[in-house]
Amino acid sequence: MSTVLKKYSLYFLILVYVSGAIGFVIDPKFFIPFTPLTLILTSFVFLIYQPIKDKKFILTFAAIALFGFTCEVIGVKTSFIFGNYYYGNALGYKVFGVPLTISLNWALLIIASFSISTKLLKTPLAQSILSAVITTAIDYLIEQLASLLDFWYFSAGIAGLHNYIAWFCISFLSSLFLSKILLNCNAKIAALIIALQLFFFSCLFLSQKL
Repeated sequence: MSTVLKKYSLYFLILVYVSGAIGFVIDPKFFIPFTPLTLILTSFVFLIYQPIKDKKFILTFAAIALFGFTCEVIGVKTSFIFGNYYYGNALGYKVFGVPLTISLNWALLIIASFSISTKLLKTPLAQSILSAVITTAIDYLIEQLASLLDFWYFSAGIAGLHNYIAWFCISFLSSLFLSKILLNCNAKIAALIIALQLFFFSCLFLSQKL
């Protein structure tokens, strides 16, 4: 893909997040159906800036996405991993009660968070811990808005502690076991993806508090 097209794709993604943050605050019902498309676009832009010629990297992205999806299916069906919860319709088409797009979010968050951690820490263990902390922190922020956005619903109304423990463990193990392959990730784009998600959900969170 040409450098110009990649840049325009990146600019368009930034525009989507900024306009989406404004739109969700004004009229969330109108913008909620665009959530799956936004996740797909985010994954596309993220991947075109990565070493996609490296089959190991692509397979790693797919492996984390599949691992996350499998954990979600087990979680929804058994309530064992994350607690008693179910998905709404905002994230799109579901298989076994779990939206397919949630797998993309798992891969994006874990790989992007690990990439950031590699620029701050030196050892794979420390990097994986920080990566898990970043990923879990973002999940905590999203949890405050999940039911409002029709993402998912916990029977208790809010996610319990074991939900965050599960997020941390899954993120940590994925980062640690795949750390050598993930070192090739484009850290600048990874940081931008994390920043966009933090910006988007922070805007929505603050709008609910004002």
